[in-house]
Amino acid sequence: MAQYGGLGGLGGLGGLGGLGGLGGLGGLGGLGGLGGLGGQTGLGAFLGAEDPGGYSGATTAGLQMTADGLRHLAGDDPTVAADALPFNDASNYARWGQWVRGSLYITEMLSGLDWSTGTGPDHVTLTYEGADMLTLNRPSQDVLTQQCQHVRDYADLRDERGAEIVSQLGFPTEYFAMILGLHPAQHKKTFELITATQVVAAHIAMIVKHALAVRRPDQIDGRILPMIPTPGHCSFPSAHATEAFAVLTVITELVTQWGSLHDADRRIKMLRGLAERIAVNRTVAGVHFPIDSWAGAALGTAIGHVILGRCGIAAPCPSRNYTAQHSDFFDYDFSDSARAASQGMTEGAAFVATSKPAFTWLWTAAAAEKQAV
Repeated sequence: MAQYGGLGGLGGLGGLGGLGGLGGLGGLGGLGGLGGLGGQTGLGAFLGAEDPGGYSGATTAGLQMTADGLRHLAGDDPTVAADALPFNDASNYARWGQWVRGSLYITEMLSGLDWSTGTGPDHVTLTYEGADMLTLNRPSQDVLTQQCQHVRDYADLRDERGAEIVSQLGFPTEYFAMILGLHPAQHKKTFELITATQVVAAHIAMIVKHALAVRRPDQIDGRILPMIPTPGHCSFPSAHATEAFAVLTVITELVTQWGSLHDADRRIKMLRGLAERIAVNRTVAGVHFPIDSWAGAALGTAIGHVILGRCGIAAPCPSRNYTAQHSDFFDYDFSDSARAASQGMTEGAAFVATSKPAFTWLWTAAAAEKQAV
């Protein structure tokens, strides 16, 4: 087996992205991924958030003039140093910009991740803190050829779902917010938790995509004509499905901990339906096979449980092994272990991730934003 090693080096990908400002949901969901490059990886989802950047030339010159004119009023006496900030203390998280915390979340998440590849069949196995997390086997060429029929059939839904598909090119945070009644002024840290979940899910999906290197549907069947640009990475697993099911897993637990929504059960059902719909929309658009959603849902569910563990929530999750079969994707099948097994998804021993300070701080802040409806 070819060992790829951990992702520790990705923890400092330079400010990796931002909520794009919490001025509105548009800035949170964004076409964010890589800025204007289609939003498929989440690299931009924390970029620059709460970083003031530079001033205009006129303001910079004006500030310098004012400083020169007022500095003498402060006198010439030596200043007394302010008290030092607490060393390596969680109380400092609130002082940092969101893009700084974003780097810390990514580092905490990736510090426990490792992966390996093997053959017979070709596969990628992800482990977390030494425990098996997920094995995804490379789909056969026969299955991919059969799956093209599903992709062609799903094109009939493009008129109905076109607005959803285009607005979900980046992180579809607005859709989760709609179901839960979230508002940026009231749920700032809940939005930050959603974004952190999406960013780390996108990064981890890219590891598996690269290793398995599965062609996109339109690269196999010329009759599949995508309605959106085909992303510049491989098809299996679906990153959108990964991100959606990771958010579903984390937010379901958060809503349960809030305990304040009188119709929480109904909203959680809609969240599950939303995760499925986000995944399926990528097949409608012509850029993913249904089996990509199967793999993404499994990966996202595992990542969501790891994030909960990092947040200090004991959330055991069964390890999974997926060998793709020619089937459509429905959450009804995925969420039931017996039905999932009949579609090539088997379960193994459970794993639990340990807590980390940055995620625990974020969870505590988001849990305090309980929504009462």
